[in-house]
Amino acid sequence: MKIIRLTLLLVFVSASYKSIAQGYSVRGVVKSSTGELLPFTTVSLKSTSKAGISDSLGVFIINDVKKGEYQLTASSVGYKNFERKIVVNGTISVEDIFLESAGLDLDEVVVRQEKQTKILETKPLSVKSIEIRNVITQNVLLTDIVDRISGVRIRRSSSLGDRSDISINGIRGDAVRVYIDGIPMELLYPNFDISMLPLANIKRLDVYKGVLPVDVGTDAMGGGINIITEQKSYNSLKATYFAGSYNTHLADINVGLANKKNYFLNLSAAYNYSDNSYGMNALVYETNKVERVRRFHDRFRFFYGGITAGVHSKPWADELRLTFNYSKGYKELQNGARVNHVAFGGVVYHAENTGLTLKYDKSFLNEKLLFTTIGNYSYQMMNYVDTTSNVYSWSGKIVGRNAPGEYTAERLTDNYSLSWINRSGLSFNLKKGHRIMASNLYARQRLTGVDFLEKEISEDYLRIPQTLMKNVFGLQYEGEFYDKLTLSSALKRFDYVLNGAENYTFELVKKKDGIWGWNSGLKYDINEEFFVRASYEKGYLIPQFYQFVGNGADVLRNTGLIPESSNNLNAGIAYTDNSTGPVRFSTTLNGFYRLQNDIIFLGTSLLKVYENADQVQTVGFEGEATAGHTKGFSLSTNITFLRKKFTKLKDPNNQYLVGAAFPNNPNFFGNLEFAWQKSNLWIKNGQFRVYTFYNYVAPFNHILVGKNNSIKTTPDAYVPVQHRVDAGCSYKFPKQNLTASVNVINLLNQELYDNFLVPRAGINFNAKIIYELTKF
Repeated sequence: MKIIRLTLLLVFVSASYKSIAQGYSVRGVVKSSTGELLPFTTVSLKSTSKAGISDSLGVFIINDVKKGEYQLTASSVGYKNFERKIVVNGTISVEDIFLESAGLDLDEVVVRQEKQTKILETKPLSVKSIEIRNVITQNVLLTDIVDRISGVRIRRSSSLGDRSDISINGIRGDAVRVYIDGIPMELLYPNFDISMLPLANIKRLDVYKGVLPVDVGTDAMGGGINIITEQKSYNSLKATYFAGSYNTHLADINVGLANKKNYFLNLSAAYNYSDNSYGMNALVYETNKVERVRRFHDRFRFFYGGITAGVHSKPWADELRLTFNYSKGYKELQNGARVNHVAFGGVVYHAENTGLTLKYDKSFLNEKLLFTTIGNYSYQMMNYVDTTSNVYSWSGKIVGRNAPGEYTAERLTDNYSLSWINRSGLSFNLKKGHRIMASNLYARQRLTGVDFLEKEISEDYLRIPQTLMKNVFGLQYEGEFYDKLTLSSALKRFDYVLNGAENYTFELVKKKDGIWGWNSGLKYDINEEFFVRASYEKGYLIPQFYQFVGNGADVLRNTGLIPESSNNLNAGIAYTDNSTGPVRFSTTLNGFYRLQNDIIFLGTSLLKVYENADQVQTVGFEGEATAGHTKGFSLSTNITFLRKKFTKLKDPNNQYLVGAAFPNNPNFFGNLEFAWQKSNLWIKNGQFRVYTFYNYVAPFNHILVGKNNSIKTTPDAYVPVQHRVDAGCSYKFPKQNLTASVNVINLLNQELYDNFLVPRAGINFNAKIIYELTKF
């Protein structure tokens, strides 16, 4: 019904268009001489006040233009000025504008490309934005990039393919949502992880710390990560190959084709493989001693392919694109949530995913009104095998026989997941500096399956269809006042319906609820260099489908889960040095408070089951600082301190936990990176960069402990202090269109850990080659 209302509103404003618009419009597309779309280019009519700025697709529009002859000019940092004569007899689309490079230094050229990230980072809502092209050479996975942001902690084992646990300012797990172009990733790829996404077709990463805008967020409470993909509307080729320790290979390729009529085609493919055979300390069954062993049943294999066809800058569409993708994964499981006294040697799962996505954008009323909609259908099959009777030692040897099944019990299953998603939104610019946004996300998931070991169909729990419907509607206002004050406020409605079944009695379970939430943010510019901001949210988190009914593999079901609620408060100050001296400096400092009720978290048992806790409180602060010198030196650092503890428990037997630290949650961590880059070193227009990176994580409890416990009194309950040092270098060869990099991870070969004291890899190495071509 909400989508219908949005559509009716669109029809109304479309019908009113001719009566509201005044004058004529001049629109077009700005590109570089190599065909790359150029955002933030100023396009104007010479000797008039009429001007416009190109958007992320290079599209510009100049409104209210009278009939006549004009000189059209275009200018952008790093490019030569452009001028052309045009005649306006009505609304026109001019031929594409091509700007030639002015041959400036790299630091000057990237100014405009970085502008979108700076705009986001100065919003009332706290967000960190990263251009992937700036960090791709020294990072292998998307999770590596996110893990270096202040207030953010990504915890996963060194096993490629394992699920990542994301924490933003103390709220973690699925309270932090991951989105791909505004669509929740758990709906697009139910059992694939953010670490599996290839970097080649990702443009930008926006990390929201707390409140999310309505056109991105759904029922996330602790923040979110929005992955902005790049569908290039010009001829391009980008290929990457990575080789690393433990027989790890990652390769991807992205090809973009376009014509002068603004039609484009993108082809992409990626392949990941790793033996994950890194060394770790474990109790060996035969000797009953802790020894250095290699993981022997942890292989991972993943393939992704996609094709996108579309068109942009047409009178009937700003952009229309259709994407088909197919992915397939294979993963061996070496252990459960924790490293036990015996290893797994036969548990595996296969997953296949097919998806179809349609995206449409159109602006009206001289760009005042923007309508966008994106719909997706995806189908996933997961095959899970846990049938062996063998008992495996961590040495890799079979040391006995037991009842079939290593994880819980003998299982041989298929799970089939269907998802339908639509996000539609309207954004209306009331006047300069003021706009209203409305967004609605509807999602429906259906899960069925087959237990091949269950002879009686009537006793097969997996054959019972289970569904989850979510609808999240948001209405948001943004306004600027007195050139210093920016306000953002939103109202949100959360609805869900679960139709499931209790796994022991097969009794059908239906849960239904509707909840209202809201948020507000405020930013004040003290001067051109300082600003302060604060935000508050009353948010709700609907459990994910796999948390309710399991994932058919290593996560068990719990249909008794209930939505989580939270009161989130954020406040901070930021400073940016705008001087023209040789040293540039910027810093931000943020404080945060979270009060979560019925918190959803992964329990601390050997089995992976999601549970509700009663009430948890988080208080903390995080800060970051960066300094850069015109000679190419840069230093960046960030630090996070927080205290997350139980504040209320209903069970009288658990009162000893009141005031105790929440388990498996780092409370003090930070990063430091020093880098130097030099242009024209050895080769004209060559780019050299070298860096070293340090990460620190203080001890934290990985199981439940009392409030008076510490690492001194109960050391086995704590993950010890961790120090990690990385180093690497890269070089860009301009004539060959190649960038090569070499990285050393955990240079000092320190003992590192992740989820629930699971060991991470020691020192390891990798090399990467990136090939890019745009002139064809």
